[in-house]
Amino acid sequence: MAKASTNRLAPIYSIGLVLLALVALIYVASALPVDSLSDLRLRDLSWWFFLAITFLHIAYLLLSAEVWRRMLRMLTHTSTAYLDAYMQMAAVAVGKYIPGKFWGFIARTGQLHRHNVSARQSLMSSVVEQLLVLAGGGIVIIGAGLLALPEYTGSLVLLGSILLLGLLVMSVKAPTVVRWLQRKKTDSDVAEDLSSFSPFRFLQYAAAYAVLWLISGLVLCIIYFSLFDAVATVENIAALVFANTIGFVVGFLAVFAPGGLGVREATTVAVLAPFFPIREMIVATIVLRAWIVLFDGINAVILLFGESRRTAKDLT
Repeated sequence: MAKASTNRLAPIYSIGLVLLALVALIYVASALPVDSLSDLRLRDLSWWFFLAITFLHIAYLLLSAEVWRRMLRMLTHTSTAYLDAYMQMAAVAVGKYIPGKFWGFIARTGQLHRHNVSARQSLMSSVVEQLLVLAGGGIVIIGAGLLALPEYTGSLVLLGSILLLGLLVMSVKAPTVVRWLQRKKTDSDVAEDLSSFSPFRFLQYAAAYAVLWLISGLVLCIIYFSLFDAVATVENIAALVFANTIGFVVGFLAVFAPGGLGVREATTVAVLAPFFPIREMIVATIVLRAWIVLFDGINAVILLFGESRRTAKDLT
C-alpha cells in the first residue's frame, strides 16, 4: 500500500517540475534585453538554424541517456532499458530547477529501486557520474583553451595533468567504495564488480562526457553566429565552447541557483568579454538558456507521462 501511495505521488512531483520549468522559461524571456533586439538578424534566419540546434540538442539528450545506461551497468552490473535510462536522466535534468540539486537524484533513486539498485549504489553511481561530467568539462576547457588562449598553454597543460591524475585516483579509490556498498556480497561477486574499474575505463567515460560538452558549446556557436554578424574563426568557436563550458561548470556548482540560472549566463558572458561584445553575448546566452529550458520542459512532460503510465500499471 505504501508503495502504491508513493507511485500515485510521482505524477504530482512531475507536474511540479513542469511548472518550475515553465516559470523559469517565462523568467528568461522577461529578462531578455529588448534594446539589443535591433541587432538580431531574425529575418535572415533560415530553417536550418532551428533544425541544427534541435538536432544537436536531441543528440545531446539521447547520448546522455546512453552514456548513463552504460555507466550504470559498469558500476552496479544492472542492465536497464534505454527508455528507463532516459527517464532517469530526465529526472535529474528537470530536478535541477529545485535549488539544492538533489531532488532529481532522489527521483532517480526511486526509479533505480525498481531495478533492485540500492539507494547507496544509486548515490555512488550518481556521484561518479557527476565527477566524470566535470572531468569531461575539464577536457573541453583545456582543449578549447589551448586554441582560444595559446598564451596560457603552460597553465592549461598543468591543469590537464592534474585532471588525468584525478581520474587515476578516482579509478583506484572507486573499488574501495564498491566494497563498502556491496559488503554483503561474496568475495567472488565483489571481485567481478571490481574488474570493471580501470583508469582507461574512467578516461573513456570522461571523453564521452567531453563530447556532450562539445555539443552544448556548438549549440551556442550556432546561436551566436546565426543571430549576429560575426566571423566564425577557429579562435572564436574555441572561445565560445571554452566559455560555455566554464559557465555550465560554475552554474552546476552554484547549488543555490535553480539550474544555475543567472550564474551560468553571467560567467559565460564575463569569460567572453575579451572576444565579443557583451550585449551580444547576453542575448546569445539567454537564447541558449531559453532553448535548454524548453527541452527540459518537454522532458518534464515525458517524465509525467511515463510515471502516470507506470502508476496506472501498478494499480491494475
